[in-house]
Amino acid sequence: MIIPILGISLQQLFLLYFLELISLIYLIKKYNKSMFYVLIILFFYTAIFSFLGKEIQNTYRIIMLIMTLWISFQQKVFSKFKKGDGLITFAFVLFSLFYFYSISLNKDSILIALSQFSRYIIVYCLWFLVRKEIYTNYDNFDKFKQLIYDVFLIQIIITVGKLFIFGGSRIENIVGTIAHKGGSDGTTIPIIGFIMLWFYRKGKIKTKDWLYVSGLMLVGLLAGKRAVWFIIPLVITAFMIYVPKLKINKTLIVALVMSPLAFYLGARLTPNMNPENKIWGSFDIEYVFDFANNYQFGYEWRAKVDKRAQGRGGATLLLWDKVFNPDVKFTSSDWYGIGITQFYGTGYDDFEKLNTGINNKGASSGVFQTYITTGFASVLTTLFFYLVILWQIKMKRIRWVLIGIIGWEYIMYIGNIFRTPAYMFMIIYFIHYSNFLLLRRYKVPRITDSKFLKNDLIVK
Repeated sequence: MIIPILGISLQQLFLLYFLELISLIYLIKKYNKSMFYVLIILFFYTAIFSFLGKEIQNTYRIIMLIMTLWISFQQKVFSKFKKGDGLITFAFVLFSLFYFYSISLNKDSILIALSQFSRYIIVYCLWFLVRKEIYTNYDNFDKFKQLIYDVFLIQIIITVGKLFIFGGSRIENIVGTIAHKGGSDGTTIPIIGFIMLWFYRKGKIKTKDWLYVSGLMLVGLLAGKRAVWFIIPLVITAFMIYVPKLKINKTLIVALVMSPLAFYLGARLTPNMNPENKIWGSFDIEYVFDFANNYQFGYEWRAKVDKRAQGRGGATLLLWDKVFNPDVKFTSSDWYGIGITQFYGTGYDDFEKLNTGINNKGASSGVFQTYITTGFASVLTTLFFYLVILWQIKMKRIRWVLIGIIGWEYIMYIGNIFRTPAYMFMIIYFIHYSNFLLLRRYKVPRITDSKFLKNDLIVK
């Protein structure tokens, strides 16, 4: 039996998810001594539960929320607030008030509303859980880091399995163990994965690690993602050169070679990005940038004919015009949205009838989705909540790079990072780990800590 939308057989799909199930059992068995570790593993396995159906997927989300709350209260992570926790709590409460006011105003389904909101409760709890894990379980910290490394290694292994099972076909909807219906994770996984590797090596990427990076890029390639080839070279440059303030040395030379090489290979391996529209087509820089512009903002002639914004960039520019055009007067729908049920509960055809100002549902950037569902009030409180979290990063260069990456992903791309507990766990991990390294750099209570940090590129 062939699945029309995906162009693959049901047997192939079952084989892939059997492979995912085996990897899930393996990780849980390896790290089952900590319920928190099991929780982290399950965050990265949303695809298999989505594959099993909507009811199973909703049950999975409820279990994830219950597990997060149970572990949080069991570990008493809320018993003592530290500097910055009060502001984060205030931002979360403010976001929650506007969220539920919008839900009430738009008479949304309470089940859908709570399902969406559960993600943000999890993010709030993770802020405390990850910090406690890093600062109080230092003796087991290597195992914690290894778990995170293994989770991304599994994404690569599953992608290689996908390559053989599907015969090289680019199935955009299925990405690693995270996505069953949504290819945007093919951009997010390589980005987050590279940053993870950089932290794992404490800024010293080894020659053999570029094979790992190539595996992460394969995730994006088999998902047919174009954006990854533009953003990954910038991410590599930022973390290999800008953050450690590198002068000319071997690491700098490697970074300067790998960044443009990734871009070059991406253009030739992605059919849409070369004139021949085939794998290993020619490299034409003008064609690549024209394609990127048209993909992000749509074709100018089409926008004039259709009278609607084209692409995710066009959706964001539409919001920009609403905010700064003096002739535009805000309505209640602008402030509080049209409801999450209208967006998440409708298909592409029904979405067309809502007259949102964009050409299709797929053109919704992350910020536009927030605007449509819960309005500008929620856009402001969402940005405030996450900026407060990111502002806790004490290393300024890491802070600005992460704000730039996450801001781009929310404003100009799909907004997956904010809405996915697995990715927000990683962002929170980056924040606490970088602060931890800085603290140990200047307050060394044990000889082992000093040795641990010696010559780290991160905090030069």
